[in-house]
Amino acid sequence: MPTNDDFTRVLTRPRSMAVFVAIVFVVTTVQSLINPLAGLLEGEFPWEGPVPLPAVVALVVLGCAAQSAFLFLGARAPVIAVVGTAGCYVALVVGLSIPRWLTALPLVVAVAVFLLAAGRRPLVAIVWSVAVVGAVSLSLFAWAMSTGATPGIVASFVFETLLAFGTPVAGAVALGVWWARRMRVLRRTRDELAAAAERHAAEMERVTALERARIAQELHDVAGQHLAGLLSLADAAVDIDVLDTAQATELIAEMRAEGRFASASLYAALRDLRIQNGSRVEPTLDLRSLDALRDFWAARGMSIDVDVRGSIADLPAMVSTTAYRVVQEALTNASKHAPGAVTRVDVEASPAILRVSVQNDAALVPRAAPDAGGLGWGLTGMAERVDLIHGALTAGPREDGGWSVVLRAPVGVFDSVSP
Repeated sequence: MPTNDDFTRVLTRPRSMAVFVAIVFVVTTVQSLINPLAGLLEGEFPWEGPVPLPAVVALVVLGCAAQSAFLFLGARAPVIAVVGTAGCYVALVVGLSIPRWLTALPLVVAVAVFLLAAGRRPLVAIVWSVAVVGAVSLSLFAWAMSTGATPGIVASFVFETLLAFGTPVAGAVALGVWWARRMRVLRRTRDELAAAAERHAAEMERVTALERARIAQELHDVAGQHLAGLLSLADAAVDIDVLDTAQATELIAEMRAEGRFASASLYAALRDLRIQNGSRVEPTLDLRSLDALRDFWAARGMSIDVDVRGSIADLPAMVSTTAYRVVQEALTNASKHAPGAVTRVDVEASPAILRVSVQNDAALVPRAAPDAGGLGWGLTGMAERVDLIHGALTAGPREDGGWSVVLRAPVGVFDSVSP
């Protein structure tokens, strides 16, 4: 975003300023020499001045060059630029007695005044501008009186000069003051944006830290649990009879399942980490993915009925994701501890409460060693997740030998977090 400082830096660059001054010099020189050049081309240009016309033309060119050169100081020393440009104008008018030729030179003074007003306080710019206009007017008045002209002609000349010189200077002051004010607003806006960017960066760092902590917790709660289960199964495999092939086969199958679950959990956590690097990943699974979860286990021989009542699409993300994880864990346990049993998943969503129930019947084939592969961390991990959303989790055996997991979680607490 541009500021007054940026504008000043552009004008202080040698090449940029040289181009600017060269353009001003060419324009003012051509404008000042239009009358004599046009007359010479027509062949009729009476000249009665004390200085020969070629010398006058050369002095005009030099004077325009000197006046334009003072603009080099416009950014660093604007007061000197204003005084210098105004002095060149007065010197050419008084020294060569050609005020009618030099109508473009006051515009150069106006440029210097603009640079002064753009870089100084308004009062300073106004005072210097009034002083320069007054000094130029008095100088030209004194020169006009010295020519012996009548008072009426002198008054007309001074009034005309005051308008021709004072009007562009006044406009330059107003424009410079306006420009400086706009630049201050832009500078303040730039500072506010920079501060907002810093706050945003700090917030992003905080959110990133929280997200990394969440992923670490995810690894601990899910991948760590499956890895612990895998180790438990491996320990159980060590203690079985070498000749008991059926139990060995069952334990190997469970170990493979735990390995797959651990691998999937690690993949999910690494996928979340890639989000922070800009990689596109799939959204976090929630209750809207229950059908896919049912199909996953159905393809592995489980009989699962899913019944959803109410709208789960509008549930807060934290609630929906946690409920999905509870269902996922409950189905995993059912597949291990009650293979072949019918499992029912009931979801009832209301604007205030979410209730999720996972019920499985007793195992069709009793396990040879029910405690060999027991995983004490399953319920603990689910309970910790549910506690984060201020919910309640109950889990335990049923009278018919099955198992029940019930989640109740408030919905309104997380209305500000959309899925």
